[in-house]
Amino acid sequence: MAKISQQTRMIESAKKELISVKGVCRVISLDTADLENIRKLEILDEQNGCRVIGRKHNAGIRRALCSDVVLSLMVNKEYDWPINTIKLYHKGKMIGEDIQDHNTINDFSEHADPFIMGNIVFYDKESVRNSNIDDPICMFITAQPCPRLDALGGISDAVMAIPSRYTHEYLQLKICGDQKQMLGSFLVGFNIDKRASAPFSIDDDQISMSIKYRKCQLPL
Repeated sequence: MAKISQQTRMIESAKKELISVKGVCRVISLDTADLENIRKLEILDEQNGCRVIGRKHNAGIRRALCSDVVLSLMVNKEYDWPINTIKLYHKGKMIGEDIQDHNTINDFSEHADPFIMGNIVFYDKESVRNSNIDDPICMFITAQPCPRLDALGGISDAVMAIPSRYTHEYLQLKICGDQKQMLGSFLVGFNIDKRASAPFSIDDDQISMSIKYRKCQLPL
């Protein structure tokens, strides 16, 4: 009972810390059913990929879902969105990434070689042309540190993850708040009592603790 109470206090401390961040409008806990639903949605997202990117690998979601505690936070337009969260690889080489600075994007647009899609800059057009279903470009979504939570006593390995649009829509329905104000969502995972998190991956059929069966090997 004491251990449960201690964990509850840590979770409440984490929520209080996260809600104090500018632009964060809601912080909620996710139960076992929520996490199972989110796993399925993230598997679906990786299987579907997208029209330009042949394979997605969301490292942040993988780490968050293996944490002792997983929270979700919803943010509005005042939130300071993390930068450089997406890396694009082909044949083991990084060929593009997301860029938040509009001036930098405009500078790239003046050159012939880079291919720009929204805020994602592909540095090598040939890699885009040469990719196919058997040799796809891979989108690697990075995990983001969360030092504000790591600074709290009894919490370690805190990480923020950007979920798929499927998960974002699921979280919006769960919260049932003013969705017009909630422009984005994150999962935040952390461990209790300094336990180390294990590396893992999402296979096509299930979450596993090994990446050896992944079809797309990325430099982790």
